Amino acid sequence: MYRILRKEVLAPTLNLFEIEAPAVARKALAGQFIILRIHDEGERIPLTIADFDREKGTITCVFQEVGKTTKELGAMCEGDSIKDFVGPLGVASHIGNYGRVVCVGGGVGVAPVHPIARALKEAGNEVISIIGARNKDLLFWETRCVPPAASC
Repeated sequence: MYRILRKEVLAPTLNLFEIEAPAVARKALAGQFIILRIHDEGERIPLTIADFDREKGTITCVFQEVGKTTKELGAMCEGDSIKDFVGPLGVASHIGNYGRVVCVGGGVGVAPVHPIARALKEAGNEVISIIGARNKDLLFWETRCVPPAASC
């Protein structure tokens, strides 16, 4: 079982979960995703890895409640456990030293941009982040852009 260590409501129907998953966190790379299942009868849903901390052994996911399973997931609280948590899956983003890069994300798509921007910064790039949302209430992580961000 994978415990929810932190739940943050970013906006109505938009949640952030920090989940205890040391084996996944050890191997996670920018651009990858996980598949989770809440309980034995639950469907499997993919979520992008929005952040990871190898030292703490955690994976952060941001999701929007749109269907039955994401609404059930959104009703879970800190301390609750997720039945299955598989990953990291998918091909990681190509990271290199390109000089200056622009990372753009909108809505829930801001979440997967964060680890990519961080990895590009660590590779020696100047990172410019541009984020947006349908309205101000849905905008999140304005201050989490990788410095020196020209626009967040």
